[in-house]
Amino acid sequence: MRIEAIFGGILALVVLAVAIFAVATTSFTPGGQTPVTPLPRPNPGVIDISSPDVECQCFDQAFDLAGKDVGVMSSQYRTGFEQCRAVAGVSGGNAWTAGWNARLSSKPFQASCRNFKRGG
Repeated sequence: MRIEAIFGGILALVVLAVAIFAVATTSFTPGGQTPVTPLPRPNPGVIDISSPDVECQCFDQAFDLAGKDVGVMSSQYRTGFEQCRAVAGVSGGNAWTAGWNARLSSKPFQASCRNFKRGG
């Protein structure tokens, strides 16, 4: 009978210690809500208009953005496309679209700005 009382007392102390630890490490916020921190949004980048090869910048940025699980209807895609179109004209928009499609194609390892310029 005495051994059960000893083990019962030890078990009660362990349970009490776990309960105290749980209460001590819990943060209580007003209203029971956890604070929300916004996630940083990926930036499609800024086109350097002083560069001699703006089309390749557009191609490369679209290629990188397509690999970040971003959709065509996203603001990042539209912003990048509009920047390229504004800076380099129709050829900049075409380079952006080609870079995007190159990443999503079945052979992205063969896609490059050089191949884009050679083909179009």
